[in-house]
Amino acid sequence: MENEKQDYLKAIDINSNDRDALFQLAMILDKHEQQTTLLLSGESITKEQLFWKVIALDPNNAVAYYKLAVNISSEKRLSIILPSGQSMSEQQLYLKALDIDPFYSNSYYNLALTLPESKTTITLLNGESMTAQQLYLKSIEHSNSDNSDCYNNLALTLTDFGSIRLNDGQIMTKRQLLLKGIENDPNYPPQYVNLAMLLIGNETIKLPNGQSMNSKQLNLKTISLDPSNYSAINNLGNDLEHDESITLPNGETLTKKQLYIKAIQIDPISYFAYYDLALELESKETITLGNSVTMTKQQLLIEAINCDPTQTYIYKEIGLTLLDKHTRISFPNGEQLSRRQLLQKARIK
Repeated sequence: MENEKQDYLKAIDINSNDRDALFQLAMILDKHEQQTTLLLSGESITKEQLFWKVIALDPNNAVAYYKLAVNISSEKRLSIILPSGQSMSEQQLYLKALDIDPFYSNSYYNLALTLPESKTTITLLNGESMTAQQLYLKSIEHSNSDNSDCYNNLALTLTDFGSIRLNDGQIMTKRQLLLKGIENDPNYPPQYVNLAMLLIGNETIKLPNGQSMNSKQLNLKTISLDPSNYSAINNLGNDLEHDESITLPNGETLTKKQLYIKAIQIDPISYFAYYDLALELESKETITLGNSVTMTKQQLLIEAINCDPTQTYIYKEIGLTLLDKHTRISFPNGEQLSRRQLLQKARIK
């Protein structure tokens, strides 16, 4: 890599407008996750500035626009100012890349990721409006790689028993899409946990390698690939009986409650584990979380609704923890509600 990098630095030293050398140098930095480099002149230049220069010299370089979009996304920036003075957002950069190269699979995929919901539409520069689902289909159509993440995300746009016609005419169910993703890349964790969520009870499913797995095994497979996968750890807890325990791939043995506590440690702002843990407790029982905070069933439920106020059914469970109809409970926002008021809120969709 270093010899190749030096060759491009020498070429740029001879001709500062050598667009191929500028582009290849930027790609080397990108590949090795380096943000800056020193030119032979002693000037420090960033990867982003290199792509700017490439676009100034070659306005039809789709990859340069795409890489700039990825860069500002990773830095959580809203937009970028090009040397021309034009401000462009992540979405606009992907749209520009697709306008230059309508076969750019990764741009379709990343553009889909910018949409807040699968049914939200975005208008391409050619005037065509597309949903995230349609963008994933385009990405698969034009992909030369395994694209497991695209099959996984396309599956998530479907209902559990839904199906979709790919752009090549093939019809695939949600399960088949996830299995296709596993076939393409058996080391991509999300597709295993998402497949597990489709199985009922002790149902098993045959993987592309011929191995049959149930929900527990799929969640354990996810954890073996990604030990901090919140969904797999929480859902593994859901797979267990009240007093059951299970050994994780790292050799750690955990009970159902301990799995929920572990999930809360991984992601303390998701409501699922708080809610699921609360359901395992008796009304006056307490439990100590990984941060040494002790909580009651009621407090766990309040924390769950605080994490996601749209899950109104949790209000019913909170109401059932009250001893009588006259008792009121205080919420973090200062609101005080009786059992009747909690049950009324639970009916709100």
